[in-house]
Amino acid sequence: MADLEDIVKQGEGLSSKKVKVGGFKLSGTSIMGLLALISTLVGTMYGGFLLYQKVESLANLDLGAISSQMKKTSADVLRVEEVASAIKIELKEDLSRLRDSSYNLENRIDTKLQSIDVRITNMDNKLDKFDIQLDETEEKLMKRIQQSLDNPLNN
Repeated sequence: MADLEDIVKQGEGLSSKKVKVGGFKLSGTSIMGLLALISTLVGTMYGGFLLYQKVESLANLDLGAISSQMKKTSADVLRVEEVASAIKIELKEDLSRLRDSSYNLENRIDTKLQSIDVRITNMDNKLDKFDIQLDETEEKLMKRIQQSLDNPLNN
């Protein structure tokens, strides 16, 4: 414990000790402040140097080349817009043609289905007539057979 107290006492005395440099007496605190001031000045000068480099590089930019590149890019964008507009118009026309073709095909199919339906109806009517004629013919035939059987000369 005594050693720790001695170290603390030696540390307390440091703040009052002064160093003589070039005819100036400096304490530990003033030396730390001087180092902080020097590092701040050096950092500021370095930042100023970097800022100068950035400004110099901006001053060396070829604004004419940048402007011409921007005009070219604008022209390219306008050309792309025109092409996109033309494609949009063509797609609308294609969709319109497809819609019309679809309607035409649907109408043709409806017409064919109606025609087939009429034919089927006609065939049904003809079959019904044929069935009626067949029934009538069968009746007539049965009557004749019965008459023939009933005829006394047949025996």
